[in-house]
Amino acid sequence: MTELLADLQAHFADKYVLERELGGGGMSRVFVAKDERLDRRVVIKLLPPSVTATISADRFKREIMLAAGLQHPNIVPVLSAGEYGALPYFIMPFIDGESLRARMMRGPLSVRETVTILKDVVRALGFAHGRGIIHRDIKPDNVLLASGTAVVTDFGVAKALSASRQQQGVRTSAPTMTGVGTSLGTPAYMAPEQAAADPSTDHRADLYALGIVAYEMLTGAPPFHGRTPQALLAAQLSEIPAPLTSRRYDVSVPLSTLVMQCLEKEPAKRPKTANDVLRALDDPGILVSDAFPAAEAPRQRRRRFMELGVGVLVVAAVAAAWVLTEPEPTPGTAADSARIASARRDSLARAAASGSAPAAGPRSVAVFPLVSVGNDAQASQAAEGITSELATAISRVSGIRVSSQTTAAAVRQGVRTPADAARALNATMLVEGTVQRVQTRLRVSVRLVSVGNDSTVWASTFDGTTTDALALQDSTVRAVAAAVAASR
Repeated sequence: MTELLADLQAHFADKYVLERELGGGGMSRVFVAKDERLDRRVVIKLLPPSVTATISADRFKREIMLAAGLQHPNIVPVLSAGEYGALPYFIMPFIDGESLRARMMRGPLSVRETVTILKDVVRALGFAHGRGIIHRDIKPDNVLLASGTAVVTDFGVAKALSASRQQQGVRTSAPTMTGVGTSLGTPAYMAPEQAAADPSTDHRADLYALGIVAYEMLTGAPPFHGRTPQALLAAQLSEIPAPLTSRRYDVSVPLSTLVMQCLEKEPAKRPKTANDVLRALDDPGILVSDAFPAAEAPRQRRRRFMELGVGVLVVAAVAAAWVLTEPEPTPGTAADSARIASARRDSLARAAASGSAPAAGPRSVAVFPLVSVGNDAQASQAAEGITSELATAISRVSGIRVSSQTTAAAVRQGVRTPADAARALNATMLVEGTVQRVQTRLRVSVRLVSVGNDSTVWASTFDGTTTDALALQDSTVRAVAAAVAASR
């Protein structure tokens, strides 16, 4: 038991038995404890000195306890608050599940799963907003998933920090970073009015953050991913996100419209309330995508496949037009792959810490395994075959170097986004995609990404049937290889 843990145990001796410290607490240190009297587990969130140096602990306690009145199935309530020495803490129930962040690390979410989670979060926001409480830091880390339900945690914390710092005359309007634990939001999810330190910021800032979380669930990364905190704040103020439909192809028009409306720079252009968002999400049409149109006439289908074939040829050429600066080791065993992946993840971490990216070769491509949407067995089989053929076809393009599939897959599992994984592989371009099955129809969505700015260079979709999956595979692979080559 660490010295801090031992001291905390002495402080809570008559109430709780501390068990362990949890990592990833963001602005607080989080400890799991057992409430012996009520036979339940709780989490104790202790604010560190770097946060508490400029706040009033008494004021913080009063403010945080306002959130204790939020009793709702989708909100993690505050049970109590107090001080350990000069450090404020608050106590919440322990949620036996995982964060939305951890869930997204395992792979993309289906549209249905995304909508289900969004509904739960919106219910929590609607309840809190109706009682005058704004979260101000909605992000995947503050959404917990347990027993098929999403719950929102840390309501009132940002407001309590702001109010307790204001009391001491400390200016709180400047947009600070959660990296140092003193922000009124996280730059990647911060509404423009928060970034601008607008004192009239209201509940619609939470709806903007909700839009970014939805965007990330559907595409794998928030709109302005990979930038410095300062650049993120600038983008939130002035840059329009790439349309959701340009990043994922099985999203319905109503859902895409709703998410992009939440991301409007002007609060007045966003949905008026969380309840308006919930009503939109409850519309059955939100799950109906145009990805699989109804029956097409044979001539129309032939014409469509010809157009798609030309498009796919463009993708493969682009991916092939890049070469790794260093030879790609060929792992002989799974242990070799893990070692190589670990070394490259370490390299990426060092580069991130120094503020620079690993040097990328002029023509290098990382082909990541295509993902089955919904973990469908037939779609997974098709995804595996297409991925293998993509890597082979691109490697045949003259002057192109492709990361081995084994290494690429191993590295991808250890980092947050495909772009981060590609940087770890010293690749300047990456190919990724999804495969979805609806009854007997298959849809393959592929995109080519520039690693430097995490932007989509080329993207397309390809339709086929489960009875002719090889034809779909061949047309997709030919098109991607041609796209890579054509990009040179």
